[in-house]
Amino acid sequence: MHSKLEIEYKVLITNEQFNTLLKLYPHHLVLSQNNTYYDTTPSLKLRGMGCRIRTIHDRCIFTLKVKQDKGHEEIEFDVPTNDIELPIIQDVLRKYNIENVLPMGSLFTRRHLVELEHAELCIDYNEYNGQIDYEVEYELKDPSIDTFDEFLSILNSANIPYVPNKRTKIQRCFESKRNEE
Repeated sequence: MHSKLEIEYKVLITNEQFNTLLKLYPHHLVLSQNNTYYDTTPSLKLRGMGCRIRTIHDRCIFTLKVKQDKGHEEIEFDVPTNDIELPIIQDVLRKYNIENVLPMGSLFTRRHLVELEHAELCIDYNEYNGQIDYEVEYELKDPSIDTFDEFLSILNSANIPYVPNKRTKIQRCFESKRNEE
């Protein structure tokens, strides 16, 4: 189990902008991942938290994000299955006084990952609740070295304006599910 400070910058983009970025970065790793999002009543969002289990191939990764003054503390570790009831997960949830967690949505991402010196550039195609969107994320490898200007330069090279995306994948997934109901 490890914990780290996650600082990332995100922009929702169009399909055309997505394809432009892929052309600018033809050498990248492609990962397919399924995210199962969990929530409580009242919502974890009200406490500045988000909870998921991500499956990449046969690997399952539990993540609890806890909002900080800048970024999120990300508690993350591998688990044997996509099962929120696993004792190791329940121990973490208890530590943060989280009870009655239920699966609330799922989202598929095809992530195009570009390793940069100080950040990971993620060019994402997302599907959830019959919707598709595209997002570019720039996640700092070391929160003490903020290379935001590099992200702006990447966006500029693809003619993408920097419009911060304040809605996370989990929020978009939950909102679209509520809109279906």
